[in-house]
Amino acid sequence: MRNNPLGKLAGRRLVRFGVIGVGGMGKGHCATLGTVRQARLAAVCDTDPGAAAQAARQFGVPSFPTHRRLIESGLCDAVTIATPHPAHGPIAIDCLEAGLPVLVEKPMAERISMAEKMVRVARKSRTPLAVMFQRRFEPVFAKALQLTAAGAIGEVYRTCLISPEFRTQSYYDSGSWRATWAGEGGGVMMNQAPHVMDLFIQLGGMPCAVYGRTETRMHRIEVEDLAEALLRYPNGGTGYLACSTNEFGPGQMIELFGDRGKLVYRDGALRLFRFKPAIRTCITRARGPWEKPSLHEVPLKIDGQAPGQAAVLRNLVRHLLRGEPLVTEAQTAWASLELANAITLSAHEDRWVTLPIRRAAYDRLLAERRRTSSFVKPGRRDQRVTDPRLAP
Repeated sequence: MRNNPLGKLAGRRLVRFGVIGVGGMGKGHCATLGTVRQARLAAVCDTDPGAAAQAARQFGVPSFPTHRRLIESGLCDAVTIATPHPAHGPIAIDCLEAGLPVLVEKPMAERISMAEKMVRVARKSRTPLAVMFQRRFEPVFAKALQLTAAGAIGEVYRTCLISPEFRTQSYYDSGSWRATWAGEGGGVMMNQAPHVMDLFIQLGGMPCAVYGRTETRMHRIEVEDLAEALLRYPNGGTGYLACSTNEFGPGQMIELFGDRGKLVYRDGALRLFRFKPAIRTCITRARGPWEKPSLHEVPLKIDGQAPGQAAVLRNLVRHLLRGEPLVTEAQTAWASLELANAITLSAHEDRWVTLPIRRAAYDRLLAERRRTSSFVKPGRRDQRVTDPRLAP
């Protein structure tokens, strides 16, 4: 086991990164690293020899056929992992045990039991593990988190998440691994919605029970393209969640209703409303039968633009070189994965499921769905195209 990377890299001026998995997302990591001060792309890795060679030529770095060969090369101080989700855990564990800090794409794994194992290894090896949740750095969500932490709306009684994540059939056909139990371990909740689900939990808290429903409605895939759930919270509050790749925006929304006000995020804009008096006070102390609290909107000042994936990489670099707090540390980032697993398990069992979920029960369900899968994708060549929204 190597020494703590914080000690090893402290005082250094540069962090050399390896990118493991150079499909569309991985090539985006390669390009973004070129924009991050004190970071340098040092190597790439992919099990597809053609993809590895192409990325090596494009970015002028050596390539490796396996992540173990990349680790053994000694060329890298840290790695990012952008393989299909089920490979995240085993690769991350090998890198962590070798003392290489890891930034893994979302979701950090396809099942919560693996995510917990990754965190245990990171702790044991004293090696940083972060998740690519770049939306945590968006100024609008930084403001929203500041407001909820300060109690701006009081105790939360109801939450709502609406997440239209439209995708075409061509998108799903572009990768043999996409939208399969073997390749992804889930659908919209596993791939398209984790970012906003993460923010939803950061703002509204983790529910203690869910009743989920999943459906494959409009696409020729074997996993869900629609997920809905009723939510319960420890304080008795309730919530509703809907994620779908069948629905096109506008409409992405997070709404929190609290005793003192309401916080609403919709299509990139954040609004804060305040009640006077608070809801419980008005209910119990109002003298007239038609009295209501007054309602006014609080002006919010939000500066800056969404910084994208570069913000996560910058934060990791500064963490390694200067000890800056790690914003997307893995233990804070597995909640959306557990919620997705819980909704899938609830939909399968057709009942309320409490959180934390039974790890073994979900692992058995996923293994059974993979074992019994008979889904066959069209015989098309995989397309490794970076989402244009992630261009640096």
